[in-house]
Order: sequence, then C-alpha cells, then structure tokens
Amino acid sequence: MSESTHGDEAILGALINRCGKMRMLSHRVVVTLLLANDNASASETSRERLAQDLNEFAQIAVDILPGSRDSKLATSVKRILEHVEAVTPSQSETIGKFIVNGRLIEDRLASGDSAHLSKSIRELADFVSTPLLAALNGIVDGVNTALDHVVSSRESQAGSQSKMIRSSISELEKISRMIMIISVNASIEASRVGEAGRGFSAVAGDIRGLSQSANKVITSLRAQYDRNELA
Repeated sequence: MSESTHGDEAILGALINRCGKMRMLSHRVVVTLLLANDNASASETSRERLAQDLNEFAQIAVDILPGSRDSKLATSVKRILEHVEAVTPSQSETIGKFIVNGRLIEDRLASGDSAHLSKSIRELADFVSTPLLAALNGIVDGVNTALDHVVSSRESQAGSQSKMIRSSISELEKISRMIMIISVNASIEASRVGEAGRGFSAVAGDIRGLSQSANKVITSLRAQYDRNELA
C-alpha cells in the first residue's frame, strides 16, 4: 500500500508539470499559426511543429480528462483525480474545443485554404489567452489538490499505524511485567514447600529468564520506535 501511495504521488507530481506544459504548448500553437499566416504559406517545418504540439497537447488531455478510455495513467491515479474532481466538465469542454479548432485550422493551413484564416487564428489566440488559460490553471490546481489528498491520506495512515504499534509495545510491556511477577510469586511459593516445590521452582526460574529476554526485545523495539518517531 505504501509503495503504491508513493507511486501515485510521483505520477501526480509529474502530471502537474505536464498540465503546466499544456499552457506552453497551446501558446506555441498560436504563435506558430500566426507566423505561418503572416508568411502566407506555412513551411513544412512549421506544419510539423504545429502537428507535434497539438498531438502532445491532445495526449496529455487524453490522460487527464475524466472517463477517457485511452488514458495511460494508473487506475489508482484516475480514481483519485475523479474523487477530488481535478478536472471539471467545463474544463474538459474547453480543452476539447481548443483541440478541435486547432485541428481545423491545421487542416486548412495544410490544404492552402486561407479564406478567413486570419480571423480563425485571432479567435483561437483570444480563446487560448483567456478561457483555455483559466481552464488549464484550474486543472493544475485540481491535480495539486489530488496530490495533497494522497499525501494527507498517507500521513493519516502512517499516524494510525504508529499509534497501533505504540499500543502493541505497551501491551507487550504489561504482559512481560505480569509474567515476571507471576514467576517471582511462583518461586516464593515453591520455596515455602521445600523439596516438593524444587521442580516447580526451576520452571519458575526458566519463565523468569524468558520474561527477561522478552523484556530486552521489547525495550529494543521501544527504542527503535522512538527513534523513528523523532526522525
């Protein structure tokens, strides 16, 4: 469970960076389109860069959008994202709109259809700078919330385990003390009956020895536990 939790933390941490990268990719798409439109004809290099940026943006979107069947994220991470509603339906719609419109302009640019292209690019630029940016910022915050949830759950679980271990050590200490008292009392009673109690006295001595050994182990456990608590 602990390894899985730490794995989820690492994935969510990386996902925050990827979601942040979506902002950069969307702005780079707009810049590439503006430059290509100003130059009248887009070069093969700019078209390739445009396609690459749109594809990377879309792949990240596939991973984070709720209900995505093609997401490559671990099931546990997807459940956490859905639990905290890291991505809202409105944000999903905004991201989808950018991908669709970006693809449409990309296709028109590739086919040489420049009619009203400048207007479409300006509209996409406005869309990227306001609603899309707000949606992506919200998603980054949502993934941060998911990460906080995982960390909080891990710390809570660790606290519960620590409490249980502390309680178990205390119980063992009580049992060890009780055994020691019983063995001492048994030795006293055995000495009172003289020769008849000699065998029982030997057994009581063995029990006392075991109790002392157990107490050493418990003391070691207590010391180790205290060191871990301070670490």
